[in-house]
Amino acid sequence: MSLVLSAALFGAISAGSFYGISQLLPLEERLVSAESISSSDAVLTSLVSTSYSTARYGMDVSDIAAAALPSVVSITNISVQEVQSFFNRFGANGAGQTQLEETTSCGSGIIIANDGTYLYIVTNAHVVEDATTLSVSFVDNSVYEAQLCGTDEAVDLAVLKIALSDISSDTLSQIAVIAVGDSDALEVGEQVVAIGNALGYGQSVTTGIVSALDRSLTSESGTTSTYIQTDAAINPGNSGGALLNLDGQLIGINTAKLSDTDVEGMGYAIPISDVTELITQLMSQTAETASTETNTSQQPTWITPTWRDKRTTG
Repeated sequence: MSLVLSAALFGAISAGSFYGISQLLPLEERLVSAESISSSDAVLTSLVSTSYSTARYGMDVSDIAAAALPSVVSITNISVQEVQSFFNRFGANGAGQTQLEETTSCGSGIIIANDGTYLYIVTNAHVVEDATTLSVSFVDNSVYEAQLCGTDEAVDLAVLKIALSDISSDTLSQIAVIAVGDSDALEVGEQVVAIGNALGYGQSVTTGIVSALDRSLTSESGTTSTYIQTDAAINPGNSGGALLNLDGQLIGINTAKLSDTDVEGMGYAIPISDVTELITQLMSQTAETASTETNTSQQPTWITPTWRDKRTTG
């Protein structure tokens, strides 16, 4: 009986001592102690869960927007179009007279590179089509005139550049080159974020998922290319804007939207991994903007056969 009572008394004193000491320890030390006495299986499960959450879900959408907005720009295209004169609709043999009229259109672009001399911006070819003047508005609302490097109308890509010496130090401190990801690693159902100059109102952010990969579409010129399909809102002015994964990396260049009364949430982006080589080639070119007198565009197309085989089938 004495032995039993002694054992019980010793156990109670030990338990009380352990509880009292544990309450005196900081919370972090108590958590470490708890992990040390847990089974190896429980610790492993905890680590796997943390790793999966970080890798799979990446940053919050607001974090992605804050990181990417300094790399996305608004592009204004001033062009001169030949239109029929309102006062001279009927001429000899029924031929009306025409006149030149200045028009303005808006789009988006992405700061893709900085070589120490120029800042390079990638966008869609249709955003800069027939331009006499191209201007770029950065995240701080400063506006600079840009020079057209080159375009590829079949793929709907163009690259602009601005001399760093022309950009103020204040603007340079607020802008950044976009982080480029791997569009080949995308999966259907993965969440994405689109940023662009929707309707010319300024940069806006939308989100959605990857609805389909390698979606084939045929342009008006008859060229068939493959795109990332997303249900993120893509509106006029978003052309040339960024499609980002949840790590804030560029995985697509927004280019088109299927518009119909019976269709909703079908936007398309050019996969960035398919066009990195072409973008580098376009950066090395020099193109002329359209002439205000003749309204003709001198925009060369330079694309390697190997790259064309990968992107187009038509």
